[in-house]
This record gives sequence, structure tokens and C-alpha cells, in this order.
Amino acid sequence: MAGLSKILLVDDNPVVLFKTALLLRNAGYEVIEASTGQEGIDMALEAQPDLVLLDVMLPDMNGVDVCRFLKSRTQLHNIFVVLLSYIETSSDRQVIGLEAGADGYIARPIENRELLARVESLMRLQRAESELRCAHAELERRVVDRTAELSRANLALRDEIEVRKQTEAELRLSRERLRNLALQLMEVQEDERRLIARELHDEVGQLLTNLKILLDLALREATDKNLTLIDQSAELTGELLGRIRQMSLDLRPQMLDDLGILPALEWLFKRTLKQTAIHISFKHSTLPEPLPKALETAAYRVIQGALTNVVRHASVKEATVRMWADSEALGIQVEDHGAGFNADVVLAENTSTGLSSMRERALLLGGQFTIESTPGTGTILTVELPLHSASPNLSRDRDPS
Repeated sequence: MAGLSKILLVDDNPVVLFKTALLLRNAGYEVIEASTGQEGIDMALEAQPDLVLLDVMLPDMNGVDVCRFLKSRTQLHNIFVVLLSYIETSSDRQVIGLEAGADGYIARPIENRELLARVESLMRLQRAESELRCAHAELERRVVDRTAELSRANLALRDEIEVRKQTEAELRLSRERLRNLALQLMEVQEDERRLIARELHDEVGQLLTNLKILLDLALREATDKNLTLIDQSAELTGELLGRIRQMSLDLRPQMLDDLGILPALEWLFKRTLKQTAIHISFKHSTLPEPLPKALETAAYRVIQGALTNVVRHASVKEATVRMWADSEALGIQVEDHGAGFNADVVLAENTSTGLSSMRERALLLGGQFTIESTPGTGTILTVELPLHSASPNLSRDRDPS
């Protein structure tokens, strides 16, 4: 049965009120009784019943008006109201009652079993609606909680994104600073190479040349006693002079600064042929003039390093060097058909300082570095360097001397 469901019974007929209340109590309902419309309103507001059985004909006001009032109250909006009447039983009167908000309209007389059945049906419906309202309220609560949780998560995510953006910006700035420092260090190294090369060539080389001249003069006037000693001294001086000139060229060929990249490369290829018997085939397109000094230095160092690797590891008698330029970049390619190697492994393990140096130089200037090689198939090294850069390190007017 319905258990402790609460029913408000409003009827001005004491006999009907008594019998109906007894019937409902015996059926297990809690019953509250009222005999006037105003009394029914007061009890409904106070007791908050589940169901109101409301007689239409009351001494102080019409039951339809009572129903309309009860349904207009927010705190009573969910209670069920059923109108009952012996007199106003026509269809029109029932429609008026239902339009006033009544959940049912019962024409009297009605048998007790039917009345209880209708009450029980309404109670089941009322309980179902109550459960539905509770479920809806719980769902709304969960939605609110979940929305708040998502809002907090969203705020936290936005904060994390902002922190990450800031961190990435700082990281980019740090990388740019490191790049600029590396570029500056590279230029300082080239400046030092240039300075030492000139000192060796102009100062030390000149002193040794003068010493050689003096020894040659002394050799002409030498006696048999010191002839051999002076001759050996002159020979050693000549050998030392040759080594000093070689060191100067290895550090930085002066023609790279004086004449530019193409004459310097032609000299490098002839020198390579003379020292190693490896012939270099050089192919190039028309290059823009003048090239930035840093770009010429980078191109020369890349080709020099690549040819050093060819000499040491390729086991070939010839290699090809290509150079080209468009409006955006200067391209360099060094190719041989020698021993080759596993490029992926070497680059991944960073075991070749020469390759690492070339790649680092290219990347610092904003360029690209690729190498294709497998054992037995030879090697193709390609570098592309941008002709124009925002970096002040690529200035064409810089005079390192």
C-alpha cells in the first residue's frame, strides 16, 4: 500500500468527511480533514500533503477557486488536487476544474473500491513524478558539479597553457641567444684564424725568409769548417718556412678574404689534387656578388670539411663539388662514389666531429643539412644556406681585420 502518503480531505458534509477519512485511513493513508475552503488552504500550506481531495461545493468558496489558488503557490505546485462533486458533474464543469489545474475530477456518488483505486493510481503517479523530480534535481546537481569541475579544469588548463606558452617563449629566446652566441663564437674563431694566418704569413714567414736569405749569403762565404752546419741550418729554415706557410693556409687562405669564394675553392681543389691525387670536378652556376662574408666562410668550411672526409674515408680518386644559387639560398653539394657509411647511425650517435661541425654551422645560419650514404654506395652531402638573414652575423660590410 501507499504507506504514510498524506492526503488532505476537504468537504463540508461531516458524514461524507468522516466516512471518506475512515476509508482512507483504513487503506493506510495519513488523512488531514478540513471543512471549508480557507481551512483547506491553511492546512495545505502547513502540512504539504501529497494529495488533496477537494469538494467543489464549499460554504465559503468554490472548490475550483481553492484548486486554482493551491496550484498557484510555488510550495504546493507539485501536489495532486482532485475535485469531487455531487452536483457540478457536467462535462463543462469538469473541463473548468481541469483547466483550473486539477489533476482529476470525480463525479459522486462513487464506490469505495473505485475511489481507493483512483487514489492509489494518483499516489503511484505522484510518487513517480516525485522520483522523477528528485532524479532531475540530482542530474542538475551533477551537471552543476561537473560544470564547476570542468570550469576549474578549464581554468587550470588555461593556466597551464599560459605557463607553457611562457616557457616555450623563454626557451625560444634562450635558443636564439645560444644561436647568436654560437654564431659570434664561430666568427671569433674565424677572426682568430685569419689573424694568426696573417701573423704567420706576414710576420713569422717574413722573418724566416730573411733568415733564409742571410743563411744563403753566409753559405757562399762559409769555410769548410762551418759549411755543413750553415747548409743544414738553411735547409731547416726552408722547411720551417714551408710549414709556416702551410699552417697559414690551413688556418684560413688569404685569397678567401681578398678574392672571394670561387678563387679560394679553385685553389683548394688544386691543393687537394697535389696532396692526395684526388681530382675534384667543380660545377657551379653564376653566384650573386658580393656574397656575405659569413656565408662565403661557411660554404668554404663545409666544402673543406666534406673533402677532408672524402680523403680520409671514401677511398676514391675523384669527387664532385656543385654550387648553385637562387633568389633565396646558396646550395652546396659534395658527392663521391666511394666506400660510404651508415649515415643515420653516424648522425644519431654523433660519432663524426666533422659532420657535426658542418651540420651545426649550417643550422646556425638558418640553413639545411642533409647527407645520403650507405655502405658501398658512396655519399652525397647537401647544404642549403639562406642568402638573406635577419642575423647581423651575415653582414656583407663586416671587416674582421
